Amino acid sequence: MPTYKHILLATLGGQPQIVTFTFDLLLREHFDISEVIVLHPNATQPRIQHSVACLKAQFVGNRYDIDGRTIDCSFRSHILRHNNVPLDDVIDVVGAIGVFDTVYHLIYELKQQPCHIHLSITGGRRMMGLLAMSAAQLKFDHFDHIWHIATPEEVKQQAHEGALMHVPLERGINLIKVPFAPWGAYFPHLPQLPDASATSVLRAQIDQMDAKEDFARCRQVLMKLRERQRQVLHLFVMRQNRQQIAEQLGISLKTVDTHTATIITLCREVWNLEPGELRGYYSLPALFEKYFDSDEYTPPEHLRHQKKS
Repeated sequence: MPTYKHILLATLGGQPQIVTFTFDLLLREHFDISEVIVLHPNATQPRIQHSVACLKAQFVGNRYDIDGRTIDCSFRSHILRHNNVPLDDVIDVVGAIGVFDTVYHLIYELKQQPCHIHLSITGGRRMMGLLAMSAAQLKFDHFDHIWHIATPEEVKQQAHEGALMHVPLERGINLIKVPFAPWGAYFPHLPQLPDASATSVLRAQIDQMDAKEDFARCRQVLMKLRERQRQVLHLFVMRQNRQQIAEQLGISLKTVDTHTATIITLCREVWNLEPGELRGYYSLPALFEKYFDSDEYTPPEHLRHQKKS
């Protein structure tokens, strides 16, 4: 069995103590964290420079003091970028995309080694934390965690901009585990190339979820149809018209129309569609074609070799 290391990944703004407060609480919860990485905009702003300097001073020689003991722990900062250009701030859509992609690619790289990641989303602009959480969900599994801390106002004032980097437990800082869905664990076959954008991976996840939902609706419709109605539906999806279906099945056009009305009414119910959204049989291929092309669908026996027109 591989040995998993624990990594703290934290968003950082002008309050460096948020990182050490979170780190101390995690260590006290007995998480054996051996690396701390902070995410921040380009350190051209004095406040960011100050925050990074305060944190580096806590990890001299990759050693960290906590509750009267010293542990081994490395520290590094990671600059947020968009198209490989450092971001000076996160205040627009360019910055948002940059955070999303930077966090995704960093987690992708970290996950190449056996590790569990603890993401702290309290520091920096609120948008940074929200985007970091969204990106993490694309790659996190059930053993990763997202954390937020709630700090009493009195402690906030005393610790402002790193004036206090550590406080004892009795000061009332709460470590809050944030619930989230680890989509990466549920979609293991999504694009895994290191140069894939976080947006493309998210789009792939949404497409897979939409496909699963649509397939479930297709199954629901087919289960409620009688055999002859399923045959009519199959032939419509194969791009047959009313006359061709009537001739192939040996039924009248009126019977075809009766079956069609039943199929369309049921589809409207299952997909929760308005009447104007599904006007006739020519709309049916759009609903069923992907499902009928999948390995999950078994055509009616005597129609299994039916070709699309």
